[in-house]
Amino acid sequence: MNRNNFNNNSYDNGYDNYNNNYNGYNGYGVNTYNASGVTLADFSRRVYGWMAGGLSVTFVLAFLIQSVLYSNPMLLAQFFPVYIGSIILELIMVIALGFFVYKLPSTVSLILFLVYSVCNGINLAPTLMLAGADKAIWAFAATALLFGAFSIYGIVTKRDLTKLRPILLIGLFVLIIFAVLGMFFRMPAMDLGISLLGIIIFVGFTAYDTQKIKRGYEYFSGDGEMLKKASINIALELYLDFINLFLYILRLFARNR
Repeated sequence: MNRNNFNNNSYDNGYDNYNNNYNGYNGYGVNTYNASGVTLADFSRRVYGWMAGGLSVTFVLAFLIQSVLYSNPMLLAQFFPVYIGSIILELIMVIALGFFVYKLPSTVSLILFLVYSVCNGINLAPTLMLAGADKAIWAFAATALLFGAFSIYGIVTKRDLTKLRPILLIGLFVLIIFAVLGMFFRMPAMDLGISLLGIIIFVGFTAYDTQKIKRGYEYFSGDGEMLKKASINIALELYLDFINLFLYILRLFARNR
């Protein structure tokens, strides 16, 4: 479920690559932090605000849909085309955001992010139904704790976490390979290993992407519009970290089902 959330576009085409594309921008850096009138605290609140808004849309919609489907199993047949359509639309949204978020108007990027959140909520609903609402709630709580802890670590640490990027991407590639193999070879040990590896990788991405908040602010602090776009892009990456972390924790909690 939601394998498309293993999205290389966000990680490969976000802030890191953007630095290479916009080296022509002058005056956006250490000497002009307040040129846009936006403080680092404002920028951070904006990032976490977008992320929280997207997660709220996704999980409220997912829980509502799974509740309806659980109570009315006959609706599953009618839901299936909607599910497939949302997967296709979700892929289009994440590609558009991954590649064009800095070229689109910030309002358009935000709308795409919200549409993506809606699609993800639709796609997540069957997973919640299969796992059980009780396990989903516990998984959400555990995800919030882990995400919060490693996001705080990404903020307070003095270490440069950009060095983690190649390791995390290799881990992500290995995870995808094992996930594909797991579709054909159902082994409890492999399933447990995939869940634990997924959790480790996405707590790493959480810390790494959190550190982009300060870096993005420093880079774009001279331009208010670019700061809006950067906040949406970083919010999307943190959103994806939370969703994938949730899915692997849920997989761990509900592997007997």
